[in-house]
Amino acid sequence: DMRYIQGRITEFGQFSGELGDVAEEVVAAALGVCAAALTAVHGAPLLADGSACALAVCALGKCGGRELGFASDIELMFVYTGPGQTRGPRVLSNADYYERLVENFVALIAARRNGVFEVDLQLRPYGAAGRMAVSLESFATYFAPGGGAWDYERQALVKLRPVAGNAELGAQLLLLRDEFVYTGARFDAGAMRAMRERQLRHLVTAGTLNAKFSTGMLVDVEYLVQALQITHGAQTPALRVPNTRAALAALCTAGVLDAPAHSTLLDAYNFARRLINALRMVRGNARDLTVPPAAGEEFAFLARRLGFGGRELELAAQLAQHVHAVQQLSARLMP
Repeated sequence: DMRYIQGRITEFGQFSGELGDVAEEVVAAALGVCAAALTAVHGAPLLADGSACALAVCALGKCGGRELGFASDIELMFVYTGPGQTRGPRVLSNADYYERLVENFVALIAARRNGVFEVDLQLRPYGAAGRMAVSLESFATYFAPGGGAWDYERQALVKLRPVAGNAELGAQLLLLRDEFVYTGARFDAGAMRAMRERQLRHLVTAGTLNAKFSTGMLVDVEYLVQALQITHGAQTPALRVPNTRAALAALCTAGVLDAPAHSTLLDAYNFARRLINALRMVRGNARDLTVPPAAGEEFAFLARRLGFGGRELELAAQLAQHVHAVQQLSARLMP
């Protein structure tokens, strides 16, 4: 969006919300096209009692939170009501119908350039080893306490938001999410720390600062906010929101965060999101989020993109300040 690049939109939330609107329109349109084509050949999917089998498409991650940035993946989960088969000239089971539907959907909206509106289905039950679309029963069995999901997979459901398909089924999924995620049980901070350690080992080059995965950067803010939501969300339903900024505001209103902590985390979050967007614009690469050395030419380009032209030392100081503040708050507030 040239308005954001040229500084005519200064509020990142507005830009990311509008980008989310575009993504949702693309998802709904692609779903309609693929469903119409498949139904023309195989008929509509029905349940065993002859009633229509519904499908809900839920967004997760940045898309679920309406927080998309440049080159953010569209993380989706496809859930249908249950088993049955189509009624048409070439009968398919509901499982096979929706598997083909999602395959065609992904192919239809594949981006021309790598990393732009790329569909990510990894958060579905069993990840790449599972079906591309799952039944409501499979969703419930997998994500229920004691099911097959890891803690981090249930945590990811904090961002779940229905964006297309059947609204009633989407509402059912939200109720199940609330039941499985906001249980009131003690949050397993140890499991989160173990996951963060794996991310640091595998996704951060030693001796460098990664704008997303390094300690004190974006993921630490997001995970702290989600941990507080999960810890207090059973008693305070207003905390069950997918957007990070809205969650921070709700945590402050509920008294979980005091005003200084809220301000510090919000500033750090906004800074990290702007930094990541700037890195992607400077490099034209969605994946390389390593912050360049402060003394180099690339850092000077980055500073100009962020409005710090000629003030590279000031940018470096702000970056260090945000990292330190998030590290301190994470150590103090993590449940």
